[in-house]
Amino acid sequence: MIGYAYAAGDRRGSVRANAGKIAEYFSLAPGLLGRVMDHIETDERPQVVLLQNTAPEASVGAVTFYSSVWSKSYARVGAAYGAVHRDFHYQCFFVAIAALVEVGCVRVRIENPMSEHPWRRDAYICLLEAVRNVRSNMNPKMTVHLESGTYDARMVQQLDDNELDFDLQEHRPIGVSMHIFEGLNMRTVFVEKSEVACRNA
Repeated sequence: MIGYAYAAGDRRGSVRANAGKIAEYFSLAPGLLGRVMDHIETDERPQVVLLQNTAPEASVGAVTFYSSVWSKSYARVGAAYGAVHRDFHYQCFFVAIAALVEVGCVRVRIENPMSEHPWRRDAYICLLEAVRNVRSNMNPKMTVHLESGTYDARMVQQLDDNELDFDLQEHRPIGVSMHIFEGLNMRTVFVEKSEVACRNA
């Protein structure tokens, strides 16, 4: 089954333009998904929402939307296109991908969290770390394909064989609060620097 992970907003402070089409696919009321993505982008803490299609014939089994670098929660820890906040990106990627794997997605397509900009190298490393650690802890057969964007000409679209180029960190604890928001499965991510998270675990 295929799952998608998307940033919820863009650099103009707008939610995704295709929110209505995605909402229709998941049989959501018009405007609901837009409100949820607006909440994801304006909340003080990063959020991930899971949408699921349980129909056996569904071409897309689930989609997660996560807080982008343009969100209010990212502004609390770093500048939108300044130095990459590694813990924010790693934790959002891990929670978003893990939610997809939890509901049975083994092929995941993921979009650049810096929508409309190239990937930053550190953000890409965070994605590699999250993918490796989801595989190690949940499903070793899960594959990930980049939906858009590169940080340089050598960056591959398929992540399976690219880990040896980077020094990757082990999984670190992530605080997650699961709750229902507007009737949807929402996960609040409590971003901490890795050494703080390990100390508080």
